Amino acid sequence: MFFEEFMVGQRVSHPVNADRATAFDLVDEPVTALSWRQVRPISPGGELCAELTVTRCRRVRDDEGQVTRHVVVRDQDGEPLREGTVTVSVPARGEGPDPAGRAFGTTEWATEVVAALGPDFADATATWDGTIGLRSGAEEVHLRIYRGRVVDVTRRAPLGATFTLGASELTWTELVTGPVNDFMRRAMLGQFEVTGSGYEYLRLTKVLDQLITSAREVAR
Repeated sequence: MFFEEFMVGQRVSHPVNADRATAFDLVDEPVTALSWRQVRPISPGGELCAELTVTRCRRVRDDEGQVTRHVVVRDQDGEPLREGTVTVSVPARGEGPDPAGRAFGTTEWATEVVAALGPDFADATATWDGTIGLRSGAEEVHLRIYRGRVVDVTRRAPLGATFTLGASELTWTELVTGPVNDFMRRAMLGQFEVTGSGYEYLRLTKVLDQLITSAREVAR
């Protein structure tokens, strides 16, 4: 497959033999990065199921892209046995630019999210002056907000973020591409991490919900 044929949120599952249940066995492309752990022992000879979810697509050259997948190997009862992420190199057809609607944590993505916000966001932040950070994996972007308007979208605000909402690439992928906006449920389950002012985070949970609703719209 070419880079342009991949999309964040793509999911496949297929049976795999226990003797070939490693990340290298589950992908066809050259591996450039790997994070892999064994959750539970695997009995030899069993038939398992591998689930692969694309969580990041990034162009590194005009003719090459990198695709990251989250991988889970499960037993017959659906229990995870091995889990991790694998990044592979794939050829690209063209030069881009590439769609940014699912490039979570980048300035291109955040710019589209801000453009899709409705008037309720302005009302909810009418008296607020601060910076919200959004982090997906290693990617982080800051939204500088002043009295109802996002006045800047940048990799790092000069004074840092008032607070940063962060999660794994898989969590963002499931939240933004899933059937419903279940941000509050995921936050209560501890899938998101907040650094900075916890007080301001709690004050602006409604604003964060609006940002995620906007993110779901631009990801369509």
